[in-house]
This record gives sequence, structure tokens and C-alpha cells, in this order.
Amino acid sequence: MFLRAAILVLLVLNLGVGAWWLLAGGPAPAPVGASRDIGGVPGLRLVAEAPPPAPAPVDMPSPVAAAPAEGSPTVAVAVPASAPGEACLSFGPFADAAARDALRPALASALQLVAREQPAKPTRGWRVMLPAQPTREAAVALAERIKAAGINDLYVMGEGPEANSIALGRFGAEEAARRREAELRAKGFPAQASPLGGSPAQWWLDVRLSANADRAAVAAFGPSRPVACNSLR
Repeated sequence: MFLRAAILVLLVLNLGVGAWWLLAGGPAPAPVGASRDIGGVPGLRLVAEAPPPAPAPVDMPSPVAAAPAEGSPTVAVAVPASAPGEACLSFGPFADAAARDALRPALASALQLVAREQPAKPTRGWRVMLPAQPTREAAVALAERIKAAGINDLYVMGEGPEANSIALGRFGAEEAARRREAELRAKGFPAQASPLGGSPAQWWLDVRLSANADRAAVAAFGPSRPVACNSLR
């Protein structure tokens, strides 16, 4: 009987202490299994509670220093068309291929020889002209003399590079132009028949010279003009 009374008294005391503790706002008791630091010594920690290890840093390749992968396309680097100090000349025009090729032995020491040909261009017709006169008055006076000789198909050029010359007709064929030329010459007028447009075939020889070549001596072999070395093919 006395033991039961003692247990009841202890239970009432515990309930009273717990109620006082909650009403006083004291810290809640630590949960079971929580670790405590005692005297600066870290408490025990379960394996499941340990934080995961930080990931190891990964070295990313630099976009500048990275080498191209095997099999990747490469970028072509422009190469100058000619070495420093080189020079190129074009000899011509020659009347035919034989005249051009006769110059080859004299230029055998050149770095490069390129033979080329410009084909003939067809004419658009023929014309008959009298050369330009010193003044407009002289051209008009000459035209009046031609008319008096029985040739009225003419025109005095008034401007441009052929000003004061006298046009005496255009013809579709060389034969007709030559007949008019002969007619005028028979009457004492120095007419000239010439094709309109077109050009005869021409032959050229292009030469690449080294930096130490005697360019003056090479240029003396015949009529020539400087050309860009990258035009040689």
C-alpha cells in the first residue's frame, strides 16, 4: 500500500515538473540519437547522416588551345601568288606563233613561260574614210570638191576623235569597201578602207622572272609590258 502511494506521488511530481518546463519555455530535449559536442569534442555521427562528398572539379579544355579532332576539316591558308622580288612581263603581240616561239630560247632562264593566243574577232563591216583635216573649214571645202567629182554619199565628222574627217560610206563586205576606196583614189582623194570592230589574232608570251634577274636585259628582247604574276596560269 505504501509502495503504490510513493509511485503515485512521483508520477504527480514528474507531471508537475514537465508542465512547469513547457510553460517556462525551456529548450526541448534533444531527440534520441542526436549528437552533442562536449568540451569541444565532436559527437558521434551515423553514416547515413554524413553529408555527401563534394564532386571533384572537372578540367574543361580551352576552346583556343584545344587541338582539332582527328578527321576534322582543316582551314586552308592563303599562299602568296609570287615570292617577294619576282616580276612578270608579257611579250607581244606577235604576228604569229612562230614569231612568239622564236623568243623562247632567249628566256630559257626564266622561272616560268606561258604562251597564249588571242583569237581573231570578226568585223561588223567596213567603212571608207578620208583623214581628218586641219580645220572644220578645210574639211567642208574638201567635201565640196568630192561632191563636185560626182560622189555625194559623204558626211563631215563634227566631234569626237575623228572630228573633221570625212566618212564616205559603210559596207557589209570588204569587196564593196575596196571598190569605193579605188573609185575615190582614181579621182585624186586619198580614201582609206578599214574594218569596223574586230581584231586579228594575236600571240603573247608571259614570263615570270626571279628576284635577281636582269630585268632591263630581259625587257630588251622585244616589246613587253608588266603584268601581275597571279595572272599567269
